[in-house]
Amino acid sequence: MKKILTIAALVSLSPLAFASTTIDFEQYSMYTQIDNQYSAQGVTFQNALELVAPDYDYFDFPAHSGSGVITNDPNDPIIVDFSTPIVDLSGWYADPDGVIVTAYSGLDGTGTVLGVFNGAGVIGSDAEFTITNLSDAASITISDVGGNSDNEIVDDLGYTVTPEPDSLILLGTGLLGLVGMMRRKLHR
Repeated sequence: MKKILTIAALVSLSPLAFASTTIDFEQYSMYTQIDNQYSAQGVTFQNALELVAPDYDYFDFPAHSGSGVITNDPNDPIIVDFSTPIVDLSGWYADPDGVIVTAYSGLDGTGTVLGVFNGAGVIGSDAEFTITNLSDAASITISDVGGNSDNEIVDDLGYTVTPEPDSLILLGTGLLGLVGMMRRKLHR
């Protein structure tokens, strides 16, 4: 019984240890400037403009899913800040020049560089970018290789956050209490 309770506790904790989210950019209309619309998910943007097919050149810059994407407008790069640090990042892009995705320890694309993805030019399809095993990144930048604004699209931005240490302690304490109560009932 002890082994079963231990396994149950570990299995119940594992999905809670890291929370993954994907933003698909399907919620807003054409030419919406994206800034704090995703703040409830712990994410804010700078230099991100919503584009929705068929009202942009979606043949050359296709969405990975659905019809909504963001582009680097009015300036390059797109800056993404996370309220809870992230450990993994992924997304899809199209850009004839290629992209550079950089993860930073500080907000607004500042601090120590924690990871970089250099993506080749892609037009007429999309390509995936990933940066994994980050050490608590607080922000990322997504840049056109040539520094050109309104030259790239980004879709399905996915990230994995680490939980607050206090949340894990509280959850672990609650599970230990539950295991103790179950154990006491079994021995009676």
